[in-house]
Amino acid sequence: MRGTTEATIRSEHTAPRPHDRAIACIDLDRFCENCAYNLRTLPVHRDAHTGIPVVRCPECGQFQSANDGATALKPWLDRATSLVLAGWILLIIFAFFMLGLGEGSISYATLDELTLPGGYERRQLGPGSTSFTWTGSYGPLEVETDYPMYGFFIALIVSVSLAMAFAGGMVVVVVFPHWPRLAGAGLLLVMPLVAAAIVAVVWYHEAPHLFRWGLPYTVAHLCAQTVGGLAGVVFGRPLARLGVRVFLPPSVRPRLAYLWLADNKPLPHVCTDSGSSREYINTRGRL
Repeated sequence: MRGTTEATIRSEHTAPRPHDRAIACIDLDRFCENCAYNLRTLPVHRDAHTGIPVVRCPECGQFQSANDGATALKPWLDRATSLVLAGWILLIIFAFFMLGLGEGSISYATLDELTLPGGYERRQLGPGSTSFTWTGSYGPLEVETDYPMYGFFIALIVSVSLAMAFAGGMVVVVVFPHWPRLAGAGLLLVMPLVAAAIVAVVWYHEAPHLFRWGLPYTVAHLCAQTVGGLAGVVFGRPLARLGVRVFLPPSVRPRLAYLWLADNKPLPHVCTDSGSSREYINTRGRL
C-alpha cells in the first residue's frame, strides 16, 4: 500500500497537468531510453515543477527530458557526424552514378551482343550449336541474323533492365523519405533518358549504318527503365513495410517508423512485456 501511494505521488509530481498544452513535438527519430520506442511526433510538455521539457513514452509510460544532453563528448560526436555525413553524400552520388552507368551499359550490351565485327564467318556445327571463324580482315559491324534464342535473350535483358530501375526507385523512396514523390520520379525519368542518349551517340559513332537498327532496342530499354523506376517509386515503401513486418521482429520496427510516417500510415503493432499488442501512435503531435 505504501509503495502504491509513493508511486502515485511520484507520478503526480512528474507528470504534466492534463490541461497543459504541448509546447512542441519531437520531429526527429528519438528513442525511449527504457524501451527503445520511437518518440517521433509525440508532444512535449513543460514540467510544472522544474520547467524542463519532458516527453512521455506511450509504450512504457516513462517520462524523460526532451532536451538533448550536452556532455564533453558531444563536440567530438558532432565532428564525427559531419565526417559520416560527408561520406554518406559521396556514397549516394556514387550509387546514382553506378545506377545510371548500369542502365546505359545494359542497353549497349544488347546492341553489342546482337552484332559481330565483319570478317567472321559463321559455321553451323549442329542443332543449336554455332561457331565463328576469323577470315583475316576486319569489317564493319554486322547483325547476327540467326541469333540463338533471340526472343528469350531480349525478354531476359529487358526484364533485367526493368528490375534494375525498379530497385533504384525503391531505394530512392526508402532512403530519401523526405523527398516528394515527384522529385524521385523526375530523377528516375531523367537518368534513363540521359543513359539512352549517351548510348545512342556512342552507337552512332561506332556503327552509323546500324543506327536505325539499334534504335528500337535502345528505346525498349528506355521504356523498361522508365516503367521500372516509376513502379519502384509507387510500390517501394509498401514493399519495404511488408518486408519489415515479415522479416523483422516487433522490437526493431520502431526504428523504421519513418516508412509509415512518410506516407501518414498507421504504425505497426508491438508486443509489450505482458504479451499484449498495442498500436503505436499514428498521429502527428497528438496522443
